[in-house]
Amino acid sequence: MKPAVTALAPLGAALAWVVTLLVDPGPFPQSSTLLIGVGLLAITTTAVVGLVVTGARWAHRLAIGSVAGTLAVAIVRPIDTIWWLGLVLSAGAAAALFLPSVTAGVRKLPSADGPPPAAVIPPLALLASPLLVGLFSSDESALAALVVGLSAPLFAYLYARVMPGGLWGVRLLWPLLALGLSPALGVPAGVVTALLAVVIAGFAWRPEVKASYHPPREVGSTFPIPPEMTPPEVLDAAHIDEKGRPL
Repeated sequence: MKPAVTALAPLGAALAWVVTLLVDPGPFPQSSTLLIGVGLLAITTTAVVGLVVTGARWAHRLAIGSVAGTLAVAIVRPIDTIWWLGLVLSAGAAAALFLPSVTAGVRKLPSADGPPPAAVIPPLALLASPLLVGLFSSDESALAALVVGLSAPLFAYLYARVMPGGLWGVRLLWPLLALGLSPALGVPAGVVTALLAVVIAGFAWRPEVKASYHPPREVGSTFPIPPEMTPPEVLDAAHIDEKGRPL
């Protein structure tokens, strides 16, 4: 089987479990079902793109994490026919991620021109936040869970696209939002949300993250070249002679 096709197995498993929750969410309230679906699809799609396009190590690990997320849903959701289908797809996805056709395409060493690991962790943790918040939140904290969970991928997008305010959103805005709403989420969702905020902010404030987000720039300078030292083809293209006079 082609590596690109094999790498799509986690996405199939994620879609299957989203469908199972739509058919029967089990103990999950509607807000949690939405968050789990958004989280599963966000991290799995990101992982598959990273695997197929760049063969990134973080993408392979994220794909393994997405399969683990589907199994977490399987533990809680009631068992029925569609549950077994999802379990088979999750097991197949887990096996596919360790096939030689997939692992051979994963980088063995970090990319020389890629961002440092500390710069990759905050957006990936933000993408996983809806899933983690949804797994532990209750119906009583639905509004707070939706605000925290659905805002996380937005901040991840702003950061990943290097948009204005993206770095401060990851460093300050989302962590403060998550910490402020964590008491309303109760236990254990509030604890999970607070831990996510601390971890994301902790990595985002590291100096290498700022350097990768805003690479240092050097002011260049120009040096005039005498016409006598300029290659003839350059002079011809500029329509000047060897004395610097227009032709």
